[in-house]
Amino acid sequence: MDYDADRSCNSHVHFTLLCSERLRTNGNVINYLYRMLGIIRMKKYIFTCMLAIISSFLNAQTVSILYFNDAHEIAPVLDDLGERGGVARLKTIVDSVKKENPETIVVFGGDCAGGTLFGALYHGHPQIEAFNRIPVDIASFGQHDFDFGVENNMQLIEESGFQWITSNLVGEEGTSYADLPKYLILEQSGIRIGFIGLTDAMETTKQSENIHQIELPEAAKNTIRMIGNENVDFIIAITQTNSETNKRLLNDIPEIDAILTEERSETITEVSYIGKKPIISPCGNIGSVARLDIRKEADTFTTFLAAYPVNKNVESDPIMKAFEKKYQQALEEKLNEELAFLKSSLIAGITTDHASRWKETNVGNLLTDSFREYFQADIAVLNGGGIRADAQEGPFTVKDAMALIPFGNRICLIEMSGEDIMSLLEHGTSAVEEKAGRFLQISGASYSYNPQNEPYNRIVRVMVGDKPLEKSKMYKVALPDYILHGGDGFLIDKNINILVYPDAAPKDIEIFISYCQKRKEIEAKMEGRITVINTENTED
Repeated sequence: MDYDADRSCNSHVHFTLLCSERLRTNGNVINYLYRMLGIIRMKKYIFTCMLAIISSFLNAQTVSILYFNDAHEIAPVLDDLGERGGVARLKTIVDSVKKENPETIVVFGGDCAGGTLFGALYHGHPQIEAFNRIPVDIASFGQHDFDFGVENNMQLIEESGFQWITSNLVGEEGTSYADLPKYLILEQSGIRIGFIGLTDAMETTKQSENIHQIELPEAAKNTIRMIGNENVDFIIAITQTNSETNKRLLNDIPEIDAILTEERSETITEVSYIGKKPIISPCGNIGSVARLDIRKEADTFTTFLAAYPVNKNVESDPIMKAFEKKYQQALEEKLNEELAFLKSSLIAGITTDHASRWKETNVGNLLTDSFREYFQADIAVLNGGGIRADAQEGPFTVKDAMALIPFGNRICLIEMSGEDIMSLLEHGTSAVEEKAGRFLQISGASYSYNPQNEPYNRIVRVMVGDKPLEKSKMYKVALPDYILHGGDGFLIDKNINILVYPDAAPKDIEIFISYCQKRKEIEAKMEGRITVINTENTED
């Protein structure tokens, strides 16, 4: 079931609540619908009646929970999916709901540091400043909150005026990461609500010995046992994980009453149910805010759901709008330097087919060429999930370059045998059906793979230059420290010969900018470096 707010969350929102009836109303903040007892279909012409019902509802013991996540930008995002997000609009929505119901808790579900150009420059610090002003009450981590390392994440925690929690991230000695609480209990309007925080896919961020992930179901069960004697009325899990894991949590742990999870779409707020328990997923890039109301009458609890599109129809808070503009102006001043002229667009398929995650792309060729040239390596590779933008033909600026690779990885140089390179490529193709970020773009070599074969038996042919890969031969390979340290599940032998260590390695963006500056014009081409063999066993 979804709250579908059309392609850009701009005009309408569909609510799917406790029963199967679908309600439709204007996406304005004021036009907030509840699903009351029985099956009722409300339309705008009975809006006055609806407000009276809401007022009566709020006179009972009621806590409103506002939930958002995926805050990679503080200003609105504008792309081919439309305009959405922005902390100034978020502030307006929060203030409006708090005016309606002062007993409101604001929850952030993680991902505010990496993944975009803004993140690459500011590493999440403006977002924390904005959240303090909203204000946010409680937060749990997404894996991208660690894209710039544990030390930066610790700084974000220190700057936060709200409470971070984590139920399944632990430090080097097995204690709770950063000594954070494993759960938090908030009591408002006489209702005690327990929150737990669960973060998945930590293998896809910058790796560190100072943080480890415990499997989510195990950590959730342990934390629920700790909450056992706290006399809570309602338990909410804030998660960053996939749909199947969320369903498993609700099926296996009956104490959890609702899940607030990561985005599934940029344009649709999704809600699914296990029994009567909701799994709530707002739009990415703060494209919507989900609202979960918990009402207590005697010993009975009832939940009500809605979603607010965060779009151009929402008036921006003027102080927060000025805050957005301050950072946007600083960003523009830093990034408008032209590096070169692109004779053709760089296509990674970010908003279309995610091409860099399953086939050769010209932007993947350009980036890996720059790494290989820098080190004069035999081969260079880059995980396709690290390419985060396309670039249009024409003047190519620092801003454009940083948008392509915003994570700030360092490019290392190692020696690998042909056999180890084969294993690297097998792992890269092992989840192409999911368009996983581990897929490898490549320079200095070419390879063919068959996605119909079983994982780790997909590579058909590898050529280094014009010669077949020799399994016993040693090759110099340039690659991000992210891969070297085991990101995306890559397993690099700890005894491998490292020629340039991460602490001495240049950043990817430094190499790439220098590479572009040497060339007045750039024409990145497709060169047949990666061949996908289709089901008829012919090559595309």
